[in-house]
Amino acid sequence: MVQAIENLTALTTRLVETGPHLRLAGWDRAVVDVLDAEPVAGYADLLSRNVGHRLELAVPSELMEDAAAGVTMRLRAKLAGGEAMAERRPAPGDFVIEPPQ
Repeated sequence: MVQAIENLTALTTRLVETGPHLRLAGWDRAVVDVLDAEPVAGYADLLSRNVGHRLELAVPSELMEDAAAGVTMRLRAKLAGGEAMAERRPAPGDFVIEPPQ
């Protein structure tokens, strides 16, 4: 059995498009451009390599209510089962949506 690596990366992204996730109920599939990434202390950083690239990201649907294409999203995400996933229950300030500039 392969053991999962505890990982978490702080991402700054620009939302390209969003819609319901095809496999995960209660989650949205967000296509984002990764603008910046920072390691989170105490965790492996498996997502920084995506800076400058487009990424599909699973995000809890309730967090995406105010999100529209062009917004900047600051969040923490992990790689799980080969899929990038935002934190299910982020702490205050760990998931922020900013209007386009």
